[in-house]
Amino acid sequence: MHTEAKVDGNPGSNRTGNLAGAWSLAVADAIRRAVEGVAGVGGAVPAALVTIDAYPRQTMEELRSALQLSQPGTLRLVERLEAERWVRRQPGRGRAAGLALTATGRRVKDRLLAVRDETLAQLLEPLSSPERSQLAELLEKLLAAQTEDYTALRRLCRLCQRPACERCPVAAALR
Repeated sequence: MHTEAKVDGNPGSNRTGNLAGAWSLAVADAIRRAVEGVAGVGGAVPAALVTIDAYPRQTMEELRSALQLSQPGTLRLVERLEAERWVRRQPGRGRAAGLALTATGRRVKDRLLAVRDETLAQLLEPLSSPERSQLAELLEKLLAAQTEDYTALRRLCRLCQRPACERCPVAAALR
C-alpha cells in the first residue's frame, strides 16, 4: 500500500528530500570529477587510497567491506593499486595480508584530499559562517543516524579528511 508522504506541510511533497537528493548528487559529482582529475582514474581508487591510509594493515576483506565491492572487484582494485605502485601488501593479522600505502600512494592520497577540500569549500561558499555552523550540526545528526556499526564508519568516512573531524559524529555514534 502506497501512502503519500507529508513533508514540509504539503501532502505528497517531499521538497526537503528532493533538495537534499539534488544537493547530494551535485556534491558527489563535483568531488568525483575533482579526485578523478588528480588520480587519473575513478571508481573506487580514490576512496581505496584514503581508506588504506586511515586503516594501515587492513585486509582486502576489510577494504572490500568499506568500499562495498565484490571479492573479485577488490582483488582487481588492489592489483591495480599495486601496479601503480601506490599500495603494497605486507604481513597483516593472521594469514591475511595487510595493505599499506607507499610513499607515492600517500602523495596521491594527499593531493586527492586537498582537491576534495577545495571542491567542498567552493560548494559551500554561498553560505555564511553561521549557516555553515548550522549545516555542520545538521549533517552531524544525519550522519550519526546512518551509523549502525564499525563497517558503517569505514563506509561513510571512506573519503574523509580525518584531521578535520576532531569529534567525528560517525565514530561518536558507535560509542
